[in-house]
Amino acid sequence: MTGTALTDRPSENSLEPLIQALKRFSHFDPKMQVSTILTLLEVAEAENRGEPISVQDIEIRVGLKSGTASRNVYYWEEGHKDMRGGHNMVSIDFDPKDRRRRSLRLTAKGKAFVSSLLD
Repeated sequence: MTGTALTDRPSENSLEPLIQALKRFSHFDPKMQVSTILTLLEVAEAENRGEPISVQDIEIRVGLKSGTASRNVYYWEEGHKDMRGGHNMVSIDFDPKDRRRRSLRLTAKGKAFVSSLLD
């Protein structure tokens, strides 16, 4: 029996790693929405691919309206008046090629947290 008894290690298709990762997010806010989680993960994935990512890209990739995407990004940066936050896991800079675009990157703290999700 693989992954069925309490003492067995999880099977390859176990959801346990995902559950443990989501529990780490719940330490920030137990009522955190999935789109807030996806915002941070999309920034991390873009960085892993060596690609730039902006708030507009978050809108498209996560399926959010502009204001919601911005609030989610600010949640992971310095916080937003409409929601908790201020976790300093994302930095926001102006795109040098287009000052209207804000480019997003993980901070050292953000990289450490995302890395911990994979452990």
